[in-house]
Amino acid sequence: MIGNDIIDLSLAGRESNWERKGFLEKVFSREEQVMVLTAQNSGQMVWLLWSFKEAAYKAHQRLYGHPPILNWLRQKCKLTSLTKFSASGEVNINGKNYFTSSLITSEYIHTTAAKDNKTPLQNVLFEGPSEGAKKQLLKQISDHFSVHYSKLSFHSNKLGIPYIQYKNKSFFTDFSFSDHGRYSGFSVSLRIS
Repeated sequence: MIGNDIIDLSLAGRESNWERKGFLEKVFSREEQVMVLTAQNSGQMVWLLWSFKEAAYKAHQRLYGHPPILNWLRQKCKLTSLTKFSASGEVNINGKNYFTSSLITSEYIHTTAAKDNKTPLQNVLFEGPSEGAKKQLLKQISDHFSVHYSKLSFHSNKLGIPYIQYKNKSFFTDFSFSDHGRYSGFSVSLRIS
């Protein structure tokens, strides 16, 4: 299973004051706080690590069918590479590792997470509402599996985990949506297992 997260940096900066008392301690381990406070761009590092945790949480929840309860401090981030435009790392959740890969721009951070670092992922990002991303994903699934687009639809299970239904049956689950502020997108793995 995979997860993804996108953060509109402008909106995050306006809505969340990460420098307020208690914020870092609530979300990040001691080691992660050191990464934030010693980073060249501390604000960007906050949202990068946040997106690592969100993407890994989505992958973990889907893989194990956990109820949607996010415990920030149970997720331990390790940054393995960082450039101006990308980052990669690992997130450990209760002894389970997820590999992350991030695209960093001046406008947004987009992170994907997967149980292994060999999972081929395609990421499609939009500036605009998530409806465009959802239509694009259905089209891609329709083309890839040679099924009628009009017979595909989105649903969520009782835990809120999304899946695609075809002819009233669960059909495809290896994708993840995310939207925040001006941006939306999805990550998908179209490997056939």
